Amino acid sequence: MIRIQRIEPRSIAEELDLPVGMAILAINGRPVRDGLDLLFYQAEDTLVVETESPDGEPVVFEIEKSIDEPLGIVPEPDKVRRCTNACPFCFVKGNPKLEKLRAGLYIKDDDYRLSFLHGHYITLTNLRDDDWERIFEQRLSPLYVSVHATDPEARRRMLVNPRSTRINEDLDRLAGGGIAVHAQVVLCPEVNDGAVLERTIRDLYARGDSIKSLSIVPVGLTTFNSDRGVRELTSGECREAIAAIDRARAHAFEERGAGWCYAADEMYLQAGEEPPGTSYFDDQDLTANGVGAISDLTHRVRAGLSSLRGLGGRRIVAVTGRSMGPALAGLMKEIADRTGAEVATAVATNTLYGPSVTTAGLLPGSDHLRALEPFDDWDLALVSEQALNDNGIFLDDMSLDELSEALGGLRVEASTDVVDVLSTLETAA
Repeated sequence: MIRIQRIEPRSIAEELDLPVGMAILAINGRPVRDGLDLLFYQAEDTLVVETESPDGEPVVFEIEKSIDEPLGIVPEPDKVRRCTNACPFCFVKGNPKLEKLRAGLYIKDDDYRLSFLHGHYITLTNLRDDDWERIFEQRLSPLYVSVHATDPEARRRMLVNPRSTRINEDLDRLAGGGIAVHAQVVLCPEVNDGAVLERTIRDLYARGDSIKSLSIVPVGLTTFNSDRGVRELTSGECREAIAAIDRARAHAFEERGAGWCYAADEMYLQAGEEPPGTSYFDDQDLTANGVGAISDLTHRVRAGLSSLRGLGGRRIVAVTGRSMGPALAGLMKEIADRTGAEVATAVATNTLYGPSVTTAGLLPGSDHLRALEPFDDWDLALVSEQALNDNGIFLDDMSLDELSEALGGLRVEASTDVVDVLSTLETAA
């Protein structure tokens, strides 16, 4: 059963005047367990929808519609399947213990539904028999799986869960049911690097088309989980990993015509090398999980430069974290050359999670404030939209409006790629 949280305007649900709080019990005789069931079961042209009104009255609706037309029901959020592992590098365990941040940051999710719908990586360790049946019945493909290692003992050390040693059997089961996988390795020194990494790459490549890609990212630690027995990779270890990945890519190109195996941009940065660019990733969209983010931003900015008008007289500053800083500074110079604007890049150090956390999306509002104080008389400040939730709130509950007010009314805008906001500006009067 699900309950209606809101109704989309000009939808079938609005025409039927379905009230907020109404329970959707079944569609065409099939129980609706969650939002994923709603998504699948409404994709028919004739529906019998069994509901229960907020006051407990049963109501049945018979609906005829186009097969691909949604009902327009936005359900209340599903209860998230929690993680049963105890990874020492777990980011949730790396959150501040005494501060209340955004609630979602404290949820250890390992939910196959979110993997299918939003590309979240899962470990497969908490799946029940009915979960497996549903994955196959609803063809939830592809899934995103944190493999980490195909060596069972190495994976057990990482996940601290006896069930984790069944990764090869689990991948067999998915492949047997026709479910493809985007695989991930979080690389931890002296645990799953070196020979273990090379075995993982070989084993996954040998699975053929059932493994659509393999992304390898360096472990990231915060001030709050850096004492749990895992350290960050050295630059030399990153270079060794990149060399192993490059060997696998050369083999994959020879046999399949694509690289298949990818090192995250952060791996290159920690190795002291330039990220490789978007062509490296074979058009795979993995940026939501931090793979190729710098390369993607570079591509998007350069693709959008031609849309920018002259901005002479404007002073524009963009805030980012340390990992994106050099790349963004170079891109802002290209924007200045194109538009005539005066530009700057403010690189913020993360005081909430510690300086080892370098992504813009995890910067709290207070760090944005410190970074922008020297620019409070400029025309515009741009911050990454990934640092904000849907309500425009930073991790520390500061709002975008509050940041602007603290900077004396400086205009502050959330941006995906800088050019999205700048394309709406005019030259200063």
